[in-house]
Amino acid sequence: MEKVTDFRRLLSESLSRKIIDRIVISVSNHPQDFILLLQLTKDNEIKIAWRATWACEKLCKIYPEWFAPYYEQLIRELLTSSHDGIKRLRLSILYQLPVTGTFPVTLFDYCINHMLSPGESIAVQALCMKLAYKLCMQERELLCELKVYLENVEPEYYSVGVRCTQKNILKKMALLAIPVVLWF
Repeated sequence: MEKVTDFRRLLSESLSRKIIDRIVISVSNHPQDFILLLQLTKDNEIKIAWRATWACEKLCKIYPEWFAPYYEQLIRELLTSSHDGIKRLRLSILYQLPVTGTFPVTLFDYCINHMLSPGESIAVQALCMKLAYKLCMQERELLCELKVYLENVEPEYYSVGVRCTQKNILKKMALLAIPVVLWF
């Protein structure tokens, strides 16, 4: 396959998975172009940024090590994201990466604050729950806090997808024998 040289032009064309796949294959064959694609995730034109982030999310599944050095940057960008699709894709990228270094408190707080937020999409809520759980597995003393949040969800206010994610995480926690903490 030929090298893609104009990512911005391709990303501005009509939305197509073929275009995203073409970019992913090109960057896979020419890793030096990864930085160019990563920069486009912050493009002023939302359509370009969203599609570039989509391509990056696909690349992260193949080459998570490419994204590891940008872990803190990805968190900062997530915190300022207002576009729902970009938030979802950035959460997905962060979820795929190992938690290294110091515990990302700001990411954990973001996940706690958005996992049950009615203003967020189902995908963002579910990914925030999953990522919060993953982070808690690094800092086990936070598991009780997460469990309290998840056990106190009023199911009728949430979608099937959010309730299913909540149930699955609570099942995993039950296998870990997370103690019940009473708050007085």
